[in-house]
Amino acid sequence: MSPYSVSRVSALAIALSAPLATWGQPVGPMTARQIRALTAGVQSARHVDKSDMVLDLDARVRARWGDFESFPVSIVRQDTLSVVLTTPFLRYRRTLAQYLKIDRPLADIPWIDGVVVSVEPLRIDAPDITAVVIERGGQKVPPIESRLKLMTFTNGSGEQAAIHAGDVRFPLSAVAPGAPVTISIVPSAGVAIVVALDDAQLQLLK
Repeated sequence: MSPYSVSRVSALAIALSAPLATWGQPVGPMTARQIRALTAGVQSARHVDKSDMVLDLDARVRARWGDFESFPVSIVRQDTLSVVLTTPFLRYRRTLAQYLKIDRPLADIPWIDGVVVSVEPLRIDAPDITAVVIERGGQKVPPIESRLKLMTFTNGSGEQAAIHAGDVRFPLSAVAPGAPVTISIVPSAGVAIVVALDDAQLQLLK
């Protein structure tokens, strides 16, 4: 291993171990202000490799809030339809990686409160999803915002279909651990697709 590689590994190890002192300290819900402060700490660490900055932020977040889901949660994965769930830190983390690649100021990364369920038709014969329903403990959770709209899609043959697509945003408390959570993807015709999330999965949604 070259001296450069040794110094890089050592620097990263130091940066990743620094936040571990916060273990055992009481913390509240994750906020945009806290994540931006951790990001500023990552920047001050002056990592040689930009990818190490994401790993450093991951370590700092895990030290304070525990493990988290780093990929969108697939609610529906079909040839015709994709429905995924994302959380505030997951979206922030993905945008951070993108901004690092194009040298865009990290202070510009948006923070979107709430859990977002994104409905994306992949073909014109996709089921027309007209509603997304989240129930926690048997009670429906009203969405904060719905951008699920009827749109016109065209395939390679020029055929068209009007199908709903877009995002539906709910409060993050809708998927908080401690109670059964179900997500229902409701089509205009036919039976809804219902997915249950267990407590282990809910613990990772931050």
